[in-house]
Amino acid sequence: MLPEVSAVVVSHLSAREAIDCVASLRRAFRAEGIVGEIVLVDCGSGLAETHALERGGADLFLPLAENRGYAGGVNAGLARARSFRILVCNADVVFHPDAVRTLLEAIDDPSVGAAAPLAFWDAEEHVRLPAGWSPSFLSDLAQLSIGRWPSRSEKRFASFAREMLRLWDRGGTTRQLSGAVLAVRREVFDRVGRFDERFPFEFEETEWEDRVRGCGLALRFVPRARIHHLWGASATASPETPERRFRSRRLYWRRRYGRFGRALLERAARVSRPTVVPRIAKPRLAARSGAWAAISTNPSVLPFAGSPLDEGFVLPEEIAMRLPPGSLYLRSFRPTDGRPLETFVWEKEER
Repeated sequence: MLPEVSAVVVSHLSAREAIDCVASLRRAFRAEGIVGEIVLVDCGSGLAETHALERGGADLFLPLAENRGYAGGVNAGLARARSFRILVCNADVVFHPDAVRTLLEAIDDPSVGAAAPLAFWDAEEHVRLPAGWSPSFLSDLAQLSIGRWPSRSEKRFASFAREMLRLWDRGGTTRQLSGAVLAVRREVFDRVGRFDERFPFEFEETEWEDRVRGCGLALRFVPRARIHHLWGASATASPETPERRFRSRRLYWRRRYGRFGRALLERAARVSRPTVVPRIAKPRLAARSGAWAAISTNPSVLPFAGSPLDEGFVLPEEIAMRLPPGSLYLRSFRPTDGRPLETFVWEKEER
Protein backbone atom coordinates (compact mmCIF):
# COMPACT_ATOMS: atom_id res chain seq x y z
CA MET A 1 0.00 0.00 0.00
CA LEU A 2 1.33 3.42 -0.93
CA PRO A 3 1.75 5.91 1.93
CA GLU A 4 -0.56 8.90 2.33
CA VAL A 5 2.47 11.14 2.70
CA SER A 6 6.24 10.87 2.28
CA ALA A 7 8.23 13.03 4.71
CA VAL A 8 11.66 13.98 3.35
CA VAL A 9 13.93 15.08 6.22
CA VAL A 10 17.24 16.65 5.21
CA SER A 11 20.18 16.74 7.62
CA HIS A 12 23.71 18.14 7.57
CA LEU A 13 25.71 17.90 10.80
CA SER A 14 22.37 17.71 12.62
CA ALA A 15 22.02 14.03 13.59
CA ARG A 16 20.57 14.67 17.05
CA GLU A 17 17.96 17.11 15.70
CA ALA A 18 17.15 14.83 12.75
CA ILE A 19 16.51 11.84 15.03
CA ASP A 20 14.16 13.98 17.16
CA CYS A 21 12.38 15.16 14.00
CA VAL A 22 11.86 11.59 12.80
CA ALA A 23 10.53 10.57 16.22
CA SER A 24 8.04 13.47 16.21
CA LEU A 25 6.83 12.44 12.76
CA ARG A 26 6.35 8.86 13.95
CA ARG A 27 4.26 10.13 16.88
CA ALA A 28 2.24 12.37 14.54
CA PHE A 29 1.53 9.55 12.09
CA ARG A 30 0.39 7.30 14.93
CA ALA A 31 -1.77 9.89 16.69
CA GLU A 32 -3.37 11.18 13.49
CA GLY A 33 -3.96 7.77 11.92
CA ILE A 34 -1.74 8.53 8.93
CA VAL A 35 0.02 5.90 6.85
CA GLY A 36 3.25 7.73 6.19
CA GLU A 37 6.86 7.02 5.32
CA ILE A 38 9.99 8.91 6.34
CA VAL A 39 12.93 9.36 3.99
CA LEU A 40 15.96 10.69 5.88
CA VAL A 41 18.72 12.24 3.76
CA ASP A 42 22.16 13.15 5.08
CA CYS A 43 24.25 15.58 3.06
CA GLY A 44 27.86 14.48 3.45
CA SER A 45 28.16 14.84 7.24
CA GLY A 46 30.73 12.10 7.75
CA LEU A 47 30.84 8.62 9.25
CA ALA A 48 29.93 9.51 12.84
CA GLU A 49 26.72 11.25 11.76
CA THR A 50 25.92 8.50 9.26
CA HIS A 51 26.21 5.77 11.91
CA ALA A 52 23.91 7.70 14.25
CA LEU A 53 21.32 8.35 11.54
CA GLU A 54 21.27 4.73 10.40
CA ARG A 55 19.56 3.99 13.72
CA GLY A 56 17.37 7.10 13.52
CA GLY A 57 14.08 5.30 12.85
CA ALA A 58 13.46 6.38 9.24
CA ASP A 59 11.93 4.00 6.71
CA LEU A 60 14.70 4.84 4.27
CA PHE A 61 18.08 6.43 4.99
CA LEU A 62 20.00 8.04 2.12
CA PRO A 63 23.57 9.06 3.00
CA LEU A 64 24.95 11.34 0.28
CA ALA A 65 28.69 11.34 -0.30
CA GLU A 66 28.86 15.15 -0.54
CA ASN A 67 26.99 18.14 0.79
CA ARG A 68 24.55 18.95 -2.02
CA GLY A 69 22.80 21.50 0.17
CA TYR A 70 19.18 21.48 1.24
CA ALA A 71 18.07 21.54 -2.41
CA GLY A 72 20.14 18.47 -3.27
CA GLY A 73 18.95 16.63 -0.18
CA VAL A 74 15.32 17.34 -1.00
CA ASN A 75 15.77 16.23 -4.60
CA ALA A 76 17.48 13.00 -3.54
CA GLY A 77 14.64 12.25 -1.14
CA LEU A 78 11.97 13.06 -3.73
CA ALA A 79 13.51 10.56 -6.13
CA ARG A 80 12.88 7.77 -3.60
CA ALA A 81 9.64 8.98 -1.98
CA ARG A 82 6.55 6.95 -2.96
CA SER A 83 3.57 9.11 -2.01
CA PHE A 84 1.66 11.65 -4.11
CA ARG A 85 1.92 14.06 -1.15
CA ILE A 86 5.31 15.23 0.10
CA LEU A 87 6.34 16.82 3.38
CA VAL A 88 9.72 18.52 2.94
CA CYS A 89 11.41 19.52 6.19
CA ASN A 90 14.61 20.64 7.84
CA ALA A 91 16.16 18.33 10.40
CA ASP A 92 15.75 20.84 13.22
CA VAL A 93 11.96 20.77 13.53
CA VAL A 94 9.59 18.94 15.86
CA PHE A 95 6.00 18.36 14.79
CA HIS A 96 3.14 19.10 17.18
CA PRO A 97 -0.09 17.06 17.30
CA ASP A 98 -2.38 17.45 14.26
CA ALA A 99 0.23 19.40 12.28
CA VAL A 100 0.66 16.80 9.54
CA ARG A 101 -3.03 16.12 8.90
CA THR A 102 -3.80 19.86 8.85
CA LEU A 103 -1.11 20.52 6.26
CA LEU A 104 -2.28 17.62 4.08
CA GLU A 105 -5.84 18.98 4.14
CA ALA A 106 -4.51 22.36 2.99
CA ILE A 107 -2.72 20.96 -0.07
CA ASP A 108 -5.68 18.81 -1.07
CA ASP A 109 -7.04 22.08 -2.45
CA PRO A 110 -5.84 22.01 -6.10
CA SER A 111 -5.36 25.81 -6.11
CA VAL A 112 -2.67 25.50 -3.42
CA GLY A 113 0.90 24.88 -4.51
CA ALA A 114 2.47 24.56 -1.07
CA ALA A 115 1.47 24.96 2.58
CA ALA A 116 3.54 25.75 5.67
CA PRO A 117 2.84 25.61 9.43
CA LEU A 118 3.22 28.16 12.19
CA ALA A 119 6.71 27.69 13.62
CA PHE A 120 7.62 28.51 17.21
CA TRP A 121 11.22 29.38 18.04
CA ASP A 122 10.92 28.04 21.59
CA ALA A 123 9.44 24.91 23.10
CA GLU A 124 7.07 26.92 25.33
CA GLU A 125 5.43 28.51 22.24
CA HIS A 126 6.00 32.13 23.20
CA VAL A 127 8.01 33.25 20.16
CA ARG A 128 6.52 32.91 16.66
CA LEU A 129 8.89 32.75 13.70
CA PRO A 130 7.98 34.73 10.56
CA ALA A 131 5.68 33.06 8.05
CA GLY A 132 8.05 34.07 5.28
CA TRP A 133 9.92 36.97 3.72
CA SER A 134 9.13 38.12 0.20
CA PRO A 135 12.16 39.72 -1.51
CA SER A 136 12.01 42.40 -4.18
CA PHE A 137 14.64 44.76 -5.54
CA LEU A 138 13.29 47.74 -3.60
CA SER A 139 12.86 45.80 -0.35
CA ASP A 140 16.34 44.29 -0.65
CA LEU A 141 17.80 47.73 -1.37
CA ALA A 142 15.96 49.17 1.63
CA GLN A 143 17.28 46.37 3.84
CA LEU A 144 20.83 47.24 2.82
CA SER A 145 20.26 50.99 3.15
CA ILE A 146 18.87 50.89 6.65
CA GLY A 147 19.76 54.07 8.54
CA ARG A 148 19.50 56.38 5.50
CA TRP A 149 15.71 56.86 5.43
CA PRO A 150 14.30 56.12 8.92
CA SER A 151 10.71 57.15 8.11
CA ARG A 152 10.57 54.76 5.15
CA SER A 153 12.04 51.99 7.28
CA GLU A 154 9.32 52.48 9.88
CA LYS A 155 6.59 52.25 7.22
CA ARG A 156 8.09 49.04 5.83
CA PHE A 157 8.29 47.58 9.33
CA ALA A 158 4.69 48.52 10.10
CA SER A 159 3.42 46.92 6.89
CA PHE A 160 5.30 43.68 7.59
CA ALA A 161 4.15 43.67 11.23
CA ARG A 162 0.48 43.95 10.27
CA GLU A 163 0.87 41.14 7.74
CA MET A 164 2.61 38.82 10.21
CA LEU A 165 -0.03 39.37 12.88
CA ARG A 166 -2.74 38.57 10.33
CA LEU A 167 -1.02 35.38 9.20
CA TRP A 168 -0.19 34.19 12.72
CA ASP A 169 -3.82 34.73 13.72
CA ARG A 170 -5.85 33.67 10.70
CA GLY A 171 -3.42 32.30 8.12
CA GLY A 172 -4.10 32.54 4.42
CA THR A 173 -2.35 33.19 1.14
CA THR A 174 1.03 34.90 1.17
CA ARG A 175 3.82 35.70 -1.29
CA GLN A 176 6.49 33.62 0.43
CA LEU A 177 6.67 30.78 2.93
CA SER A 178 9.48 29.76 5.21
CA GLY A 179 11.06 26.58 3.88
CA ALA A 180 11.51 24.83 7.24
CA VAL A 181 8.46 22.65 6.49
CA LEU A 182 6.55 22.60 3.21
CA ALA A 183 3.68 20.31 2.28
CA VAL A 184 3.45 19.83 -1.49
CA ARG A 185 1.60 17.55 -3.91
CA ARG A 186 3.98 15.63 -6.13
CA GLU A 187 2.23 16.94 -9.23
CA VAL A 188 3.32 20.46 -8.23
CA PHE A 189 6.96 19.37 -8.32
CA ASP A 190 6.28 17.71 -11.67
CA ARG A 191 4.76 20.94 -12.96
CA VAL A 192 7.24 23.57 -11.71
CA GLY A 193 10.37 21.46 -11.29
CA ARG A 194 12.56 20.44 -8.36
CA PHE A 195 14.66 22.67 -6.12
CA ASP A 196 17.62 24.26 -7.92
CA GLU A 197 20.84 22.78 -6.55
CA ARG A 198 22.86 25.78 -7.68
CA PHE A 199 21.68 27.44 -4.46
CA PRO A 200 24.04 25.88 -1.86
CA PHE A 201 22.43 27.43 1.24
CA GLU A 202 19.15 29.39 1.44
CA PHE A 203 17.15 30.99 -1.39
CA GLU A 204 16.44 27.54 -2.88
CA GLU A 205 12.89 27.53 -1.52
CA THR A 206 12.47 31.24 -2.36
CA GLU A 207 13.31 30.66 -6.01
CA TRP A 208 11.15 27.52 -6.13
CA GLU A 209 8.19 29.37 -4.60
CA ASP A 210 8.61 32.10 -7.23
CA ARG A 211 8.02 29.38 -9.82
CA VAL A 212 5.00 28.04 -7.94
CA ARG A 213 3.35 31.47 -7.87
CA GLY A 214 4.32 31.97 -11.52
CA CYS A 215 2.17 28.93 -12.37
CA GLY A 216 -0.84 30.52 -10.69
CA LEU A 217 -0.73 28.37 -7.55
CA ALA A 218 -1.15 29.80 -4.05
CA LEU A 219 1.23 29.61 -1.11
CA ARG A 220 -0.86 28.92 2.01
CA PHE A 221 0.15 29.63 5.62
CA VAL A 222 -1.69 27.36 8.07
CA PRO A 223 -1.38 28.48 11.72
CA ARG A 224 -3.46 25.55 13.02
CA ALA A 225 -0.52 23.34 12.03
CA ARG A 226 2.27 23.96 14.51
CA ILE A 227 5.92 23.00 14.81
CA HIS A 228 8.88 23.83 17.01
CA HIS A 229 11.72 25.04 14.78
CA LEU A 230 15.14 25.14 16.41
CA TRP A 231 16.12 27.97 14.06
CA GLY A 232 19.85 28.55 14.11
CA ALA A 233 20.84 25.05 15.20
CA SER A 234 21.63 23.71 11.72
CA ALA A 235 23.01 26.95 10.28
CA THR A 236 25.67 27.34 12.98
CA ALA A 237 26.82 23.72 12.74
CA SER A 238 28.90 24.14 9.58
CA PRO A 239 31.81 26.58 9.09
CA GLU A 240 30.94 26.67 5.37
CA THR A 241 27.58 28.35 6.00
CA PRO A 242 28.55 32.06 5.55
CA GLU A 243 30.28 31.46 2.21
CA ARG A 244 27.49 29.19 0.91
CA ARG A 245 24.85 31.75 1.99
CA PHE A 246 26.76 34.50 0.13
CA ARG A 247 26.89 32.44 -3.07
CA SER A 248 23.16 31.68 -2.91
CA ARG A 249 22.21 35.31 -2.33
CA ARG A 250 24.44 36.49 -5.18
CA LEU A 251 22.92 33.94 -7.57
CA TYR A 252 19.36 34.86 -6.57
CA TRP A 253 20.03 38.58 -7.01
CA ARG A 254 21.50 38.01 -10.47
CA ARG A 255 18.61 35.83 -11.61
CA ARG A 256 15.88 38.03 -10.17
CA TYR A 257 17.32 41.51 -10.87
CA GLY A 258 19.96 40.96 -13.55
CA ARG A 259 23.66 41.75 -13.39
CA PHE A 260 23.10 45.49 -13.02
CA GLY A 261 20.59 45.04 -10.21
CA ARG A 262 22.89 42.64 -8.41
CA ALA A 263 25.78 45.09 -8.72
CA LEU A 264 23.67 47.88 -7.21
CA LEU A 265 22.68 45.72 -4.27
CA GLU A 266 26.24 44.59 -3.66
CA ARG A 267 27.41 48.21 -3.70
CA ALA A 268 24.64 49.15 -1.25
CA ALA A 269 25.84 46.38 1.05
CA ARG A 270 29.39 47.78 0.99
CA VAL A 271 28.39 51.38 1.79
CA SER A 272 25.52 50.69 4.20
CA ARG A 273 25.34 52.87 7.29
CA PRO A 274 25.10 51.26 10.71
CA THR A 275 21.98 51.98 12.72
CA VAL A 276 22.45 53.58 16.12
CA VAL A 277 20.08 52.27 18.79
CA PRO A 278 20.42 51.99 22.57
CA ARG A 279 22.19 48.91 23.88
CA ILE A 280 20.76 46.73 26.60
CA ALA A 281 22.65 44.41 28.94
CA LYS A 282 20.11 41.57 28.66
CA PRO A 283 17.74 40.54 25.84
CA ARG A 284 14.46 41.63 27.41
CA LEU A 285 11.68 44.16 26.99
CA ALA A 286 9.42 45.54 29.69
CA ALA A 287 5.72 44.67 29.78
CA ARG A 288 3.52 46.89 27.65
CA SER A 289 -0.20 46.19 27.56
CA GLY A 290 -1.43 45.29 24.09
CA ALA A 291 1.98 45.71 22.45
CA TRP A 292 4.13 43.08 20.74
CA ALA A 293 7.87 42.38 20.69
CA ALA A 294 9.80 41.95 17.44
CA ILE A 295 13.11 40.05 17.59
CA SER A 296 15.54 40.01 14.69
CA THR A 297 19.23 39.62 13.86
CA ASN A 298 18.82 42.28 11.14
CA PRO A 299 19.34 46.01 11.88
CA SER A 300 16.08 46.72 10.00
CA VAL A 301 14.28 44.34 12.40
CA LEU A 302 12.93 42.66 9.24
CA PRO A 303 11.95 39.90 9.08
CA PHE A 304 11.27 39.28 12.76
CA ALA A 305 10.04 36.74 15.26
CA GLY A 306 7.25 37.99 17.47
CA SER A 307 5.83 37.62 20.96
CA PRO A 308 3.08 39.44 22.92
CA LEU A 309 4.41 42.00 25.43
CA ASP A 310 1.55 41.94 27.96
CA GLU A 311 3.79 40.22 30.51
CA GLY A 312 7.10 41.47 29.16
CA PHE A 313 9.62 39.54 27.06
CA VAL A 314 12.79 37.71 28.02
CA LEU A 315 14.67 35.85 25.28
CA PRO A 316 14.41 32.14 26.16
CA GLU A 317 17.75 30.62 27.06
CA GLU A 318 17.29 27.84 24.50
CA ILE A 319 17.18 30.49 21.75
CA ALA A 320 20.10 32.49 23.15
CA MET A 321 22.25 29.36 23.20
CA ARG A 322 21.65 28.67 19.50
CA LEU A 323 22.36 32.21 18.31
CA PRO A 324 25.86 32.96 17.01
CA PRO A 325 27.76 35.87 18.57
CA GLY A 326 26.55 39.22 17.25
CA SER A 327 23.73 41.74 17.44
CA LEU A 328 20.10 40.94 18.27
CA TYR A 329 17.54 43.73 17.81
CA LEU A 330 14.46 43.93 20.02
CA ARG A 331 11.59 46.28 19.25
CA SER A 332 8.19 46.93 20.78
CA PHE A 333 5.37 47.84 18.39
CA ARG A 334 1.65 48.53 18.31
CA PRO A 335 -0.42 45.69 16.82
CA THR A 336 -3.17 48.02 15.59
CA ASP A 337 -1.00 49.74 12.97
CA GLY A 338 2.42 48.08 13.33
CA ARG A 339 4.04 51.33 14.42
CA PRO A 340 7.44 50.87 16.17
CA LEU A 341 7.62 52.15 19.74
CA GLU A 342 11.13 51.47 21.06
CA THR A 343 14.13 49.64 19.63
CA PHE A 344 17.17 48.22 21.43
CA VAL A 345 20.15 46.04 20.58
CA TRP A 346 21.70 43.26 22.63
CA GLU A 347 25.17 41.97 21.83
CA LYS A 348 25.78 38.28 22.31
CA GLU A 349 29.44 37.76 23.04
CA GLU A 350 31.71 34.78 22.43
CA ARG A 351 31.67 32.23 25.22
